[in-house]
Amino acid sequence: MKRLTLSIAAGLSFLLVGCSEHPPTEEIYEQAISQTEQLETVQFQRNQTLRAQQDSFRGQLLGGVQYDPQRFYGELEMELLNLNESLKMKMYLDEENWQVRQDQEDTEWEDYNREEFEDALLEHPSLLLEWFTPYQDQFLMKETTIAPFQLEEEGAEEEGTDEENESTEEIEEERIDVYEISFRGSDEQYKPLVEQHIQQMNVANNANAEIEEIMDTVEIERIDMTVFVDAETYDVHRLQTRFRYLAYIQGEYRVIDESVLLRFHEHNQEIDFETLKTN
Repeated sequence: MKRLTLSIAAGLSFLLVGCSEHPPTEEIYEQAISQTEQLETVQFQRNQTLRAQQDSFRGQLLGGVQYDPQRFYGELEMELLNLNESLKMKMYLDEENWQVRQDQEDTEWEDYNREEFEDALLEHPSLLLEWFTPYQDQFLMKETTIAPFQLEEEGAEEEGTDEENESTEEIEEERIDVYEISFRGSDEQYKPLVEQHIQQMNVANNANAEIEEIMDTVEIERIDMTVFVDAETYDVHRLQTRFRYLAYIQGEYRVIDESVLLRFHEHNQEIDFETLKTN
């Protein structure tokens, strides 16, 4: 009986070890932040959908970015959903210049005030990951696979169904092994996340209000975050967030609903901005 007990215990121990081959979720997340902090250049796609009462906006930024010193070249597409108006343009940005060229034939580069560009659009992804570090004990994690980076036409909100869409494909040439780490919050303890979100969007300054005044009125409906971390390199391939909350701004309660999807590829590969701009 003693031998049988030892055998069962050994077998159970083997199963438990076999089920825990991956590192703890917190360690994976910290490794992802550490790896992302070393990110100097990357090709990326940023899809954003923002709804605030009757105003709805969708934007896509696609191109290559260097974070320090900051440089970007790519394409920007913006659409006011309630007016069904869209605008496409090429864009170049560095520390001193912001230039735009309409996506039409025989157009020239136009200079814009660099100080008016929203730097949050090109914010280093490690900063966004760090927002959620206080809540690591609430993360969920699973091992899965994703397809390599592909250009997508849909907006950020529809991107949440990518995994389902990919699973229905009959032919998949390549898959990447990743850790999918997710978080969801919906009560008062997550107000620090909303405060950072409001500061990022510069809501208080635009509304000529103090951030404390706005935060006193915030009611959170949902905050979601999902990140896909390469199981081998710990590079971040995708990072998506959803913030939906109620806040009193400019004399009325407004529902702020923003979805952002970031896709990354060609991490730390050299980008020839001058050649891209002159082509």
